[in-house]
Amino acid sequence: MNNVLEFRAKCPHVETLSDCREALESAVMKVVADAVSKGYSPAEAAMVVADIADGYILMLSRKLQH
Repeated sequence: MNNVLEFRAKCPHVETLSDCREALESAVMKVVADAVSKGYSPAEAAMVVADIADGYILMLSRKLQH
């Protein structure tokens, strides 16, 4: 989490990141709650969401390099 906070402090679009988080946070929490209702633990569900997001970020970074 510290890396995100460090990035946000240096990012010229801090307000945009904050707005984006506000817009997406409830949707992500619904995804986690849905997974929990299917028997997954909250931590497991949150880790999978983070892993998916991480994979997406890596894919985007590879696109930027080409």
